[in-house]
Amino acid sequence: MAAADINAAVIARSAIYTQLARATTLLVGGRPTAEVPDQARATAILARHGQTLTQLYVGLQAAAVVDRQFPASPTTVVAGPARSLRRAVDAIGVIGDILASHVPPGQTPRTPEGLAIRAGGGVQSGLADIARLTSAAIMIDIALPGWLDERRGHLIEIYRPAAEAARWTASSRLSAVARELIALGRGQPRLHGLDVARPPLNPAPAVSNAGDAVAAVSAARTWMWQNPSELTSVHLQLGTQLGLAVHVVSSTGGPTMIGGWRQAAIAAADLRATTPPVGPARDTAAELTEVLRWLRSLGKGEPGERHLQQISRLNSELPLMAATLHKGLSAALQRRDLFVKDEGVLQRPAGSLVFRAGERWRPATRDDDVVQDLARALLQGQDASIDPAHRGPSARAFPNPPRPRTSVSEPSWLPADPSSGRAVRRSR
Repeated sequence: MAAADINAAVIARSAIYTQLARATTLLVGGRPTAEVPDQARATAILARHGQTLTQLYVGLQAAAVVDRQFPASPTTVVAGPARSLRRAVDAIGVIGDILASHVPPGQTPRTPEGLAIRAGGGVQSGLADIARLTSAAIMIDIALPGWLDERRGHLIEIYRPAAEAARWTASSRLSAVARELIALGRGQPRLHGLDVARPPLNPAPAVSNAGDAVAAVSAARTWMWQNPSELTSVHLQLGTQLGLAVHVVSSTGGPTMIGGWRQAAIAAADLRATTPPVGPARDTAAELTEVLRWLRSLGKGEPGERHLQQISRLNSELPLMAATLHKGLSAALQRRDLFVKDEGVLQRPAGSLVFRAGERWRPATRDDDVVQDLARALLQGQDASIDPAHRGPSARAFPNPPRPRTSVSEPSWLPADPSSGRAVRRSR
């Protein structure tokens, strides 16, 4: 093996620890300690107990230090272990870049995800992920001295510092600290699953009265009807919560209608999508969210007669909303973009004799109970009779939407609208 490839492997090995230390500081909002100790001092810090975060950072920093500079490879083409290590450096660097885009060092977080991370969301599980990568890097260091012995030959003194650095990491308590952090992260919320609101491309207009609410719901529902292929679980959840809120706040529709929308909201809450809404789909979700905020503000006190009359105007939107959500549900199932939790999955962790219930998601199908419950509830809401004289503006715009079969016990599924075009932001 050429000396350039050996150099590239040794350099990449140190870069892995440097990138892991960078990811740690980004995740926790700064350096856990200002001290950058040598290996002797790091050994003393790693021997302590109860300071796992500081120990992880100090260990990573010390592991990256090699008391010799190796010339970089004159070519970008390297082979064997060096190539794999370089790819690992790039991958961990991307993790850091993604974190930096949400929580830039020394700055206010730029995104809702960043705000959630700074509030502690996903940090513990993120540290556990860094600890797992650290454990993998230590396994490389365990094998590295022997690998160098086989290749360096008469250049033994040149690569001795790299071998000694790897031996220190392999024999230090850094692996024990990594195991502690992995254990602390079990069962904690994951970084990639942060439940945060996505900001709209165009902020939703504020809703302060029934007229605003009807206009927002009409615009959102019209766009969803025309673009069923872009509906996600977020739209299903917001739309069903809207129907329930209207009936609960206004006490209209009786127990049957309230129960139907409640069932729909419960079922929709158990569905997840592969991706969050983007572009106009995100704007539509923001409009529904704003209407929900207004409705819930009315529900905090006893709504007066005027508010009840205002809210009743939203009733004319609900049957078409139900039909639109039903259409979007069918389209999402066809493209396998909805997932349900697979209950009762037992897993046995490595080295354990005890089985534990694990969380696993799988693509939703039309036969799933939660999907059937949602479909039936939406059909029930769609079939609500309305006096045509009291229909709202969107009801008049779409007076005769496609109707499924009348049987509620055996719902039919509307196909995705093949004529729907690319999403375009609507104007009001």
